[in-house]
Amino acid sequence: MSDDFRVKPRSDSEIRAIARKVRKLMGIENEEHVDILECVMRDTIPTVIGVQRLELQTVSDNLMKGDNGRTSFDGTVVKIEIARKIRHGAFVGDGYSRNTIGHELGHAVLHPEHMINGVAMARRSLSVVTPGWIKPFESAEHQAKVFAPAFLINDSIAHGLTAEEISVTFGISLVSAQIYIEQRDATDTRDVAAQRIKRSADEFRASVVSNLKPKASVNFINDCCATCGRQTIFPVGHKFMCQTCDTIYDRYQDGDQVD
Repeated sequence: MSDDFRVKPRSDSEIRAIARKVRKLMGIENEEHVDILECVMRDTIPTVIGVQRLELQTVSDNLMKGDNGRTSFDGTVVKIEIARKIRHGAFVGDGYSRNTIGHELGHAVLHPEHMINGVAMARRSLSVVTPGWIKPFESAEHQAKVFAPAFLINDSIAHGLTAEEISVTFGISLVSAQIYIEQRDATDTRDVAAQRIKRSADEFRASVVSNLKPKASVNFINDCCATCGRQTIFPVGHKFMCQTCDTIYDRYQDGDQVD
């Protein structure tokens, strides 16, 4: 058994993008209900370090010693081991079992370069211990936890569904569905905020350029513009502006004064 492990930092949005890309590469991009067992029974798997050979092993529950799933990589073959009860559960459509296999698939896709050093990624029947010094974006367990629902859920179909509806529609655990909802809502909020900020910035730039661009001689500060490189930065009220490229600065970085 193994506890959490520190891996290459990846944002949740990056992980979801990787999961969508893997769906596409595996030819299941538009499917509603992913056959997760078929996915892990294939001969190869696309990973962040290229396509690798894949081997699935079903192991006696007793021999798994508390792990529901375990993933390793020896540099040649990615091996996913799942407890017999998990394979049976996934076969009959149990959400937790399907999610467990999706979780191991996440390790296989995201973490082969770490597993080649002898680290086995395991999903226990009880919670995996994550040391406090490992941040979520660099946690192997967190990354696999984000990957699983992103791989099992079809975004276009899931749009607007509740966690309960997502759990039933895509055959995943309710907890995994809730994680997906949280990530989806956070992304939507960031996208709306980013669009609002960009719109405000464009409007401000347009008004400043039309109203404040100098038409007579001005006094420039010593430093060059960080955008165009020209020494044409001048103060406009509590702002600074480049006469050459129209870049607006809240406060010039070096705090230079007018000559």
